[in-house]
Amino acid sequence: MRSNHYYIIAIIVIVLTVGFFSLSCQKKKTILFLSGAGMKAPVNEIAANFEQETGIKVQTQFEGSSILRDYILNFNTGDIFLPGDRRNLDALSEQGLVAEKSFIAWHVVAILVSPIAKEHIKGLDDLANEGVRLAMSNPQLASLGRIVRKNIIERHPKGKDILKNVVVYGSSSQDVLRLYREGGVDAIIEWDVMAATPEGKGLIVIPLEKPYQVKDELFAGLLTTARDPLSAKYFYDYLVTKGKEVFRKHGYNIDAL
Repeated sequence: MRSNHYYIIAIIVIVLTVGFFSLSCQKKKTILFLSGAGMKAPVNEIAANFEQETGIKVQTQFEGSSILRDYILNFNTGDIFLPGDRRNLDALSEQGLVAEKSFIAWHVVAILVSPIAKEHIKGLDDLANEGVRLAMSNPQLASLGRIVRKNIIERHPKGKDILKNVVVYGSSSQDVLRLYREGGVDAIIEWDVMAATPEGKGLIVIPLEKPYQVKDELFAGLLTTARDPLSAKYFYDYLVTKGKEVFRKHGYNIDAL
């Protein structure tokens, strides 16, 4: 029930934020860039660089990828979509809402451990130990949460015990990091690059054991719902070229298979 309430509130916030921003920028070229919350640092830098070079305003909206997907579907709006899970973009493609899509970088799941707990958390088995306090993204709200639960925890022999140790769920990667900073959490299951963000400072990256490693492709999509298709295409081309180098700068692997 709590997840449903958050979902509704998140959609309302997006609608209001986008609406107010659109009213204030009616006479300016503006691009609506919808991004999964985990990519906030590189996305903000890319948007700022593009605005400085072109004078075109980029409105960034961050939220769990599943919430953003449903916002696009329900309100038929948005210029560029960069979800944490490619399947959210594929769902829009099936509805004819994606004009182009391109690989940006890789997302790699890892255990991020607090400095205090680093001596007794070395892998997934340790997350099942009694007393471990774990945080992760909500599977109903964020693509990462669904990936972690389905592809990692449910496949692990101690999966049920690991789930019992989840003391809090976040709505997105940024929310999970916020919950960690507030205390009461020993480790989080997150994208490895989150440890390089200001919010994740101090977290220690523990790679997952080989059978449970998850490497997910980040794809950006140019949407057919773009309000100004020419400006949206201009930014999309910038994102998939110069923008990728910003992702590399922030620790992402941008080398395609």
